[in-house]
Amino acid sequence: MRNLFLITEKVQPSLRWLQAFPDGVLSSLQAAVAHHKPADIVWVSTEADDWIMLFAKARGAFPRSAIVVVSNQPDIREVISALSAGARGYCHAWASPEQLSEVAAVVSLGGYWLGPELLSRIVTVIGRELPPDPEAMPGILTAREAEVARCIAAGLSNKEIATRIGVTERTVKAHLGFVFAKLGVRDRLQLAVRLSGRGVEEE
Repeated sequence: MRNLFLITEKVQPSLRWLQAFPDGVLSSLQAAVAHHKPADIVWVSTEADDWIMLFAKARGAFPRSAIVVVSNQPDIREVISALSAGARGYCHAWASPEQLSEVAAVVSLGGYWLGPELLSRIVTVIGRELPPDPEAMPGILTAREAEVARCIAAGLSNKEIATRIGVTERTVKAHLGFVFAKLGVRDRLQLAVRLSGRGVEEE
């Protein structure tokens, strides 16, 4: 797996990105097509002119690659645009090298990465726009697991859930692990979409 940052005349990766991925590849979209590999993680900056178009072209050129969007000023509208376009991650362009490495690790395993604050906000939006469908709550969940799942779909943090249902955060994490395993979802975002009745996109 390599990390491939799409550069333009206007856009170069941050110093922290270079520190996180010293073996990372910097390339224009056109040049990347020749040496791209399916397992590569492709990074696209919202600083690029018409980044949505650049993203669409990258997705068309590298359909089997996870694409991460980086932004100098993260914004909920950009998050929605990125996810709608098929991004697997969205983060601050100047995140720490450790966090950038974590983003790559998560998306390489098939997950989504938005960061705790953005994830909570976007799951809350999904919960409001696509409220949980009672028919979408699988019977394989125990009553407590279903309760935790509904709280997650509403955008609550583990700490907030623990306070609401009167258990420890460790217990919430344990229930959440069972929920993810039973429903075949990888993260809170996929869980929220699954419980809306819209299903989970298969890779």
